[in-house]
Amino acid sequence: MAAIAALALGAGSAQAQNRVAINLVTHSAVEIDRPAATIWPLIVDPSAWKQGLKRFPHAGPVGQRGEIFAAKESAAAPTAFYIEIVELVPARRVTTKIYTPEGVLLGFAMWTLVETAGRTVVSYDVYSETLVAPDQARAMSPESIRQREHQVTETNQARFDAELVALKRLVEGR
Repeated sequence: MAAIAALALGAGSAQAQNRVAINLVTHSAVEIDRPAATIWPLIVDPSAWKQGLKRFPHAGPVGQRGEIFAAKESAAAPTAFYIEIVELVPARRVTTKIYTPEGVLLGFAMWTLVETAGRTVVSYDVYSETLVAPDQARAMSPESIRQREHQVTETNQARFDAELVALKRLVEGR
C-alpha cells in the first residue's frame, strides 16, 4: 500500500488518497469572426466538427441542464462514458460532467463564448482524470506516471486545438 501511496504522491494526487490517476487538464481557445449566437448551435451539437467518439442522446430533458449523452463509436456500440449537461447559459457557457457507465466521475469540460463587437472567443477547458488500476500502478514508477500524464495532455491538447480551428473554418466559411 505504501508503494501505491508514494506513486499517487508522484502523480500529483492528494496525499491522503491511496490511488494513482493520470490527470488531463487542457485549455484551448480560438477567436471566430462571428457573433456567439451563430456559433452556439455548433457548441451544443458538435457532431459536424468534433473528432473522437460521437454523442448520442441518452436521458434527461433535451437541450437543457440535465440532458445526458452516451459517448460511443456508433449507435450500436457500447457506451464509453456519459456526458451530462450540468450548467447551460445559452450562447455563453455549457459545462458538462463526464462519467463512466458505472458512475465513476472522470471530470468536467466547459465551453465558454465571449463576444465582443461581433467576434467571439470560444474557449474549451477540460479537467479530468483516469484512475490507474492498483496492479498497474504497482508496476509504474512515479516518472512513468508523469510521462504518461504529459503524453495524454499533449495529445489531447493538440486534438482540442485542432478541433477549434476546424470549428473556426466551419463557422467563418458560412
